Amino acid sequence: MKMDDVAGLAREARAKGLSGDFAGGHGVLDAAAEMADEGQQAQAMIAIERGRLFNSAGLPADALPLFETAWRLAQEAGDHDLAVDAAHMMAIASPLPAAADWTRKALAYMDANPTSPFWRPMLHHNLGWTYFEAGRFDQALASFIREERLRKQSGSVQALRIARYAVVRTFRALGQFDEAIDIGEMAVALADQTNDAAPFLYEELAECHAASGNEERSRYFAKRAHEALSGDTAFARNEPLRLVRLSELAEPNE
Repeated sequence: MKMDDVAGLAREARAKGLSGDFAGGHGVLDAAAEMADEGQQAQAMIAIERGRLFNSAGLPADALPLFETAWRLAQEAGDHDLAVDAAHMMAIASPLPAAADWTRKALAYMDANPTSPFWRPMLHHNLGWTYFEAGRFDQALASFIREERLRKQSGSVQALRIARYAVVRTFRALGQFDEAIDIGEMAVALADQTNDAAPFLYEELAECHAASGNEERSRYFAKRAHEALSGDTAFARNEPLRLVRLSELAEPNE
């Protein structure tokens, strides 16, 4: 079986996992495993995608050995991007401090081998959210600021906006509302120049202005956020309390 065929089945399995069809994804990988040769690259690709399926299904303990296998096999095969991908998935699936260790491993591997520049900001992004979810906001902020600096060099406007959202969200978590507002207002102004929506930045600015006592600006951004997010079926289903909160902020105080 050619590597292009294995790669195609791996992409198909990943797509099934993203849609929540984990059993279907495993079935695709079972078929790939039956047809693939014993080469390290093919086996690494199958291992990492099977690990992704387990991790997406909420089973990181089952995913981690597969990611570690993919990390080893990809290095043996000389597939440097796949090796970084495996290390990045180890970081995502691991709790702190192992997540930070795997991020450092991935960055060191990138320094020593030719890899896509895509990975470096992604590694800082994922580590930032790991720190954030652990309540380690200072370390989260440092990771997100590193990501933002790298995104400025990449030329991707959307990726830079996402990075700035993470910075704003973390400043709010730290109670540093003025810093959050400065960055958030700048990012929204840039988005408005190109008629791009930035609903999560609107939401952050609504909360930060409310916390700072600027009810007028809070209402303005809450209205924009509510208008954009209430039409998002998945958001409305998964985050009803956030929509209620935005509705409350959008209403003038009596």
